[in-house]
Amino acid sequence: MIVVSHAEFTTSTGIREDFFTAYGAGKDNFADEASEVLAAYDAQLARYGCSQASEILLRIHVSDVTNQYHILEKLIAGRSSFISVIEQAPVDAQRIAIEAWHWQGVRKSFEDGALKVSLENYPVLWFKKDELAASGSFDQTYEEFTALGGYLAKHNANVAEHTVRTWLYNRDVDNNYAGLVQARNKYFAEIGLTKDTHFIASTGIAGQMHDVKRLVKMDSINYPTLRHGQMQYLYVLENLSPTAIYGVSFERGTRLILGDRSHYFISGTASIDKHGEVMYCHDVARQTHRVLENIEALLQEGSGELSDIKLATIYLRDTADADIVRNIVRAKLGNDLPLVTVKAPVCRPAWLVEIECIAVNNKGNSQYKVFK
Repeated sequence: MIVVSHAEFTTSTGIREDFFTAYGAGKDNFADEASEVLAAYDAQLARYGCSQASEILLRIHVSDVTNQYHILEKLIAGRSSFISVIEQAPVDAQRIAIEAWHWQGVRKSFEDGALKVSLENYPVLWFKKDELAASGSFDQTYEEFTALGGYLAKHNANVAEHTVRTWLYNRDVDNNYAGLVQARNKYFAEIGLTKDTHFIASTGIAGQMHDVKRLVKMDSINYPTLRHGQMQYLYVLENLSPTAIYGVSFERGTRLILGDRSHYFISGTASIDKHGEVMYCHDVARQTHRVLENIEALLQEGSGELSDIKLATIYLRDTADADIVRNIVRAKLGNDLPLVTVKAPVCRPAWLVEIECIAVNNKGNSQYKVFK
């Protein structure tokens, strides 16, 4: 059975947004399973007034990217969205799960490895680097950020002011995450981002790319024409410590304030306390409850609620924990939320679960342009 879930956000002023997840029972081979899941997802698009033309983000989680990537390439050929393929195996003996974000009535074009989405009021740049020259997680991470900075400079923009959210995927996170952290810290210091300014919302998580030499892959969403004040960085110091106290540099969450809505990008969130310590070691159920408490506090800091969440990803160290975690999440967030659960160890081995999400509500600010 293939499961396709959908959520949407609409206003009377700006564009409609649609969110999807899709996955299915395992088939005898990857090509058949991937074909069925993609076909079921595509078949549902028309039901909600969507199409491949409205597809902005298509993130594909697979179980063996090295062997599956070139099969998948043929299946997704011709799609004009920002496509990210990551080895993070779906937890129920599946080979593929997808997440998608649709924006209605926009124009799309590709340039220098980026997807440019042209809205009436905002250009939006989704950037990734297809190939890296460097080796080692430090040098590859630094190359990723340097490439993003160079690309944004061509659009009179920069990482510090216009990058809203990054996703960093790290092969063998237990051994290679330190280099990623050190390179990001170095790059941010060079561009003036410190604990006294701000960082950028991000998930840093285990994930493999089809090139076995690639240790790091970064995706990012960037708004080159944002005005001052349109990004609110979310701090809930009674729940979560600043990330800098344990040597990393990312924001727990960012609220992007538009004229008719707010987008909330909640970074990968784990069971952590205000001192930066892991809570409830070896107890995945209590860790999951704490994760949801932290996410709720972050959203409320920016006038949001758990009910505003439109898309979520659960990352697990041990797939045996999947039912425990999903039952808790579904009880809190509802059975209809587009949700994907994958095997992807978190940066600290004691963290058994991490969750990231995107939320949208109508808490905009009329001094800014609406999202259209």
